Amino acid sequence: MHEDTIHLLGDCTAGIHMAVSTIDGMLPRVQDQTLRQKLRDSVQTHQLLQAQARTLLHQCGGEEKEPTTMAKSMSWLKTNARMALNGDDTTVAYLVADGCDMGVKALCRSRNRYAGADKQAKAMAEQLIDCEEKLSASMRPFL
Repeated sequence: MHEDTIHLLGDCTAGIHMAVSTIDGMLPRVQDQTLRQKLRDSVQTHQLLQAQARTLLHQCGGEEKEPTTMAKSMSWLKTNARMALNGDDTTVAYLVADGCDMGVKALCRSRNRYAGADKQAKAMAEQLIDCEEKLSASMRPFL
């Protein structure tokens, strides 16, 4: 149970790090003020969840997990290639929604893989999944 808790929380921190860094990289190019505010609000929510996940992880004696180099590289390549071709708000919304959907899948996989995690870790994963699903849905008007 203890190891599952550490692994699940580590995957949460890695996912949050990936989300925040991707959104931060796109924010300077966003023109629509409503979209910009939704993304800023999401970054704040992710940062709050990150702080909670860190606290739980440290209480378990675990350390934060960074996204894999492959995941960061693929995200960077996809984001920058799409933004270079057409860096409008529709592209930003598409990339954010797509990233959220990938994050939800990864978190669900981790939640299922680490089924022995404690209740707090599972609740953290659920909060993050909910956050990602809401952000993805909020991008639809901009697609």
